[in-house]
Amino acid sequence: MKRKTFVWVVLFGSFVALSVLMLAYSSVQREIRKLGRVDIRIDRHGSVYLQEQDVRMWLQEHGLHLEGKPMVDVIASNVEKIVEENPFVARVEVYPSGDSVLYLDVEQRNPALKVLNSDQVLFQIDENGVEMPVNPRYTARVRVATGNIPCKPSYGDNVRDLSDSLARSVLKKLYGINSFLGQDPLWDAMFEQIYVTGEGEFELVPKVGGQLVKLGGIETEADLAAKMEKLKLFYLHGMGDHGWEKYSVLDLRYRDQLVATRKKGM
Repeated sequence: MKRKTFVWVVLFGSFVALSVLMLAYSSVQREIRKLGRVDIRIDRHGSVYLQEQDVRMWLQEHGLHLEGKPMVDVIASNVEKIVEENPFVARVEVYPSGDSVLYLDVEQRNPALKVLNSDQVLFQIDENGVEMPVNPRYTARVRVATGNIPCKPSYGDNVRDLSDSLARSVLKKLYGINSFLGQDPLWDAMFEQIYVTGEGEFELVPKVGGQLVKLGGIETEADLAAKMEKLKLFYLHGMGDHGWEKYSVLDLRYRDQLVATRKKGM
């Protein structure tokens, strides 16, 4: 009986020792296993404004040379933090796989409006209202806001959060006007520029052949919608067959009316 007990003790001890060795070996293997590849996938629904090589360059410029590093030393949260600092990235999710691949799912920030401020500094506002720089490697075909815009860019800030009492709130209004225009195919195609006058009023500058539209002050989206509805009715029913050639300015600054200025000689 004692002999059998002794055998079982020996076997159990051997099993424990083997388990410890296997855990140690597994740990060593994890230490040895290297990152073989970084797979970058970019989600975009607008123009190409960020590419895989841009993300790779950003990682390298920030000291993240990932391929070949032990997998145990690759901290996904650290990689996410660095990539999120890129002003052209909206979101990123980083996760490793069991086949020695690190996946980066990146969402591109999509420009919606270019802003040329009073100091002739050009920056952009994305579709969600976040300020971002211009990427010199790519061209974004979006509307431009110009004129009396005494605002320095503050990259990463969301203009929708700006208090209406601040001078920078003009960016909030520009974002709102641009978003409204973008929701209507007619307005989106017709107007290429939003101009801010010295009095802080807004004008819509058309593409070649259209009329300058004076909106005046815009306090609410409902105010803008009412003015643009008036404009649409005029285009549909007040222009006549040769209206595009007759008028140079359509003025919506006055309550419940539209004043059309004829071109000289018309």
